[in-house]
Amino acid sequence: MSWRSTALYYRMLNEMSEARHGSLENTASIVVTLPFAPLVAAMERGDSDAVSSRIAEAASQLEAAGAGCVLLTAFTAHFAVDVVRDAISIPLIDVGDALAQVCRDRKLDRVGMLGTTYTLESGHVAGRLAANGIEALLPEPKLATRVNAMIQGELTRGSLSETGGGIFDEAVDHLAGRGAQAVALACTELPLLLPRTSQVPLIDGVEAHVAFALSAMEKKA
Repeated sequence: MSWRSTALYYRMLNEMSEARHGSLENTASIVVTLPFAPLVAAMERGDSDAVSSRIAEAASQLEAAGAGCVLLTAFTAHFAVDVVRDAISIPLIDVGDALAQVCRDRKLDRVGMLGTTYTLESGHVAGRLAANGIEALLPEPKLATRVNAMIQGELTRGSLSETGGGIFDEAVDHLAGRGAQAVALACTELPLLLPRTSQVPLIDGVEAHVAFALSAMEKKA
């Protein structure tokens, strides 16, 4: 939920809307930005319930303001989707379902996944993929920890070192070596590294989420 990932979502949402519907046809949207530091502190002390409650409160604000659906612009925050869904009556567009749709469209059934250690350990996104018949391959723990440190220490702060990029490339190669047909970037900051050369296709999780949400809105309309 760093503001950088929210900015990426906002830009991509409107660029994709104009690409689909024409110049100046941006999407009407409402954004609630939560201060990131208190959420990180709560997660670090193990108080995920407090984080879930705050996210659900923000979702309720969006519904009250007239939103027709809700997106959480953070993969890690998807551990709170059940609490959020209980707090609102409008749809929550799940990023795991969005990635599953991309995998189905590309006929992929064995996909590597990179993200924060919390996203990988919580199993929410991998579970949504599994429910759609798609196996999610995760990096080995030590490598996952290094990727997590790169995300938290660099990308959420708007920077990227050559070492950090090397860690990302190593993780992608590792998953490809285990048989991944593609690697899903299950983190809203990881697409900030793109474009990037790799031996298997990279699935931009933000792009997938935005496209899935726009399609859902268009069907509803």
